[in-house]
Amino acid sequence: MSHSTSTAYLGLGANIGDRTATLRAAVGALADHPDVHLDLAVDLASLFETSPVGGPHDQPAFLNSVVRVRTSLEPLPLLDLALEIETRFGRVRGEAWGPRSIDIDLLLYDDLVLESDRLTLPHPHLHERAFVLEPLQEVAATLRHPVLGRAIEHLAEEGKSDSEVVRILGRTWCTDAILPGAGLAD
Repeated sequence: MSHSTSTAYLGLGANIGDRTATLRAAVGALADHPDVHLDLAVDLASLFETSPVGGPHDQPAFLNSVVRVRTSLEPLPLLDLALEIETRFGRVRGEAWGPRSIDIDLLLYDDLVLESDRLTLPHPHLHERAFVLEPLQEVAATLRHPVLGRAIEHLAEEGKSDSEVVRILGRTWCTDAILPGAGLAD
């Protein structure tokens, strides 16, 4: 990585196929990218199961987590990497908020506020979604939302009523899998 690095937070979700295996593989793909660094011991949240928000009411429950990365990639190239990983692991874009094998959302990038035709930062629904806030507070409880100016832990506490979010695996859910290069400190 270059000398200039930024910290970004990505939301991970899946509700079809082998959800845990797909999420592990996506984390591994992020960790293996030469311009992305993450330490699985501290940068990965627990795995949570949640009811779908929006979309068809009869779709399966989601598994969700959040990963913090340090990267020399600018926001749009990081978004492109996330989209490429989604495609690699079977994501097909169809019905809005419909079932998906993998979903990777760029939630925050430093304290950048950005609105473009391709990317809005912070993620426009971040503060409304318990399935994002619960895992995000595990890796960034005191981080302040760059628009609202409120700590993630406070937003998470307020957002608990919108849907049931159940921790099903602790923060080591990914370290049990063999991920080449993942979790290695520089």
